[in-house]
Amino acid sequence: MYQESFAGENYQIYNANSYSIIENFIKQGIKVNHIITDPPYNISKDNNFSTMKNSKRIGVDFGQWDKNFDLYGWIKSYMQILDRNGSIIIFCSYRFISYICDSLESAGCDVKDILVWQKSNPMPRNINRRYVQDMEFAIWAVMNGSKWVFNKPKNISYLRSLYSAPIVSGKEKTGHPTQKSLKIMQEIIKNHTNSGDLILDPFMGSGSTGVASVGLGRKFIGVELSKNYYNIAKDRLNENSKLNL
Repeated sequence: MYQESFAGENYQIYNANSYSIIENFIKQGIKVNHIITDPPYNISKDNNFSTMKNSKRIGVDFGQWDKNFDLYGWIKSYMQILDRNGSIIIFCSYRFISYICDSLESAGCDVKDILVWQKSNPMPRNINRRYVQDMEFAIWAVMNGSKWVFNKPKNISYLRSLYSAPIVSGKEKTGHPTQKSLKIMQEIIKNHTNSGDLILDPFMGSGSTGVASVGLGRKFIGVELSKNYYNIAKDRLNENSKLNL
């Protein structure tokens, strides 16, 4: 069912395939309050950037894990372990927003909004022929008829669905090419979950959702297929789980 697992204070992570371990979760009767995840986008394309002088430029070829990935097949199964007042937030490419929305609605969800991560320092590419790609998107949905969580601060009039933060760099940066900003994940978790809630990330990558969740007083379950990224997430959670973010 899984190759390895590790339990820390308020978190449990698995080195496993999310498409198979879900059956184990269902049999165990696990229920989670929220699913917040960043699955592969299926946008990778082969390129020859490795032959260029700047070999660090990878363009949009992130590796085999981002090719031929089943973008929607996991959603219906995971809805079975989501609390009736739960929510789900899925990061995705703009190319697949409508398809994921359709899949969520077919699984009994009500799509509420599209969240936007606007990058304050985007990587320019082909700037004379295209717009700078400075945004990533996430779909926020809740169970039909639910009393969902939305923590609007009392000192502001309204919340925009626009989140701004730079691309991950410096000490925060890991070896994962599509790592999400801790600042973004912290803000999303504060707005959409409550202290003590259990958050699941079926595609946890380098563990940003988990680090932000546990640091903010939530509980976390994470699943990652790659042993390399699982180990990165494990190390980050060990180092940061007791920090007050």
